[in-house]
Amino acid sequence: MKTLKNIRPDYLVRAIVLIVVGVILTVWTAASLDVMARALAILLFMIGAVLIITYLVRKEKSFTISGGFVAGIIIAAIGAWIFANPGKFTDFIPKLFGIFILVSGLSNLGQTVSLIRYKSSTWWISLIIALVTAFLGAFLFFNPTNAKEIAVTVIGAFLIIDGVTNLITAVLVGSAAKKVQQEKEAIDVEAVVVEEENKQ
Repeated sequence: MKTLKNIRPDYLVRAIVLIVVGVILTVWTAASLDVMARALAILLFMIGAVLIITYLVRKEKSFTISGGFVAGIIIAAIGAWIFANPGKFTDFIPKLFGIFILVSGLSNLGQTVSLIRYKSSTWWISLIIALVTAFLGAFLFFNPTNAKEIAVTVIGAFLIIDGVTNLITAVLVGSAAKKVQQEKEAIDVEAVVVEEENKQ
């Protein structure tokens, strides 16, 4: 519990979400394909509808609002197309998740820099994790498997790994940051004691 308290809440939430989504994709692969595609389609359609309605209810018709109206039509049309053709859209899922995992790996590199700044001896573990994650994301993007269900299963496994590695890295960063803070406080206390002794 003390270890978890050292982790930034956003890192912890992100790691848990990645693990949960990864488990869902791995266990319910076939259903996940259509659900993901249709959920995104509904979301896009709703966003498009909001933009269109916003334009229609406004009395003033500026150039910016008109642009939002056109964007609304396009977004709603894309949402409708995805909803009607989920199979075609899911062909892009491996690449989309590949980009996401690659970005996550690059984010882990940023945490590695933090560990190096804190002079932690475990920075190399974070570096390996970051490189492996980035490699998995790049591999998924440039070499998507032809079997979408297998790809989604692989994506689920990658997300689980990514979530676990994010959690491990967050723990390392949190522990290193706490250690640095404790050392700083100890130095401050020692400085105060020395100062008081000099006054006496």
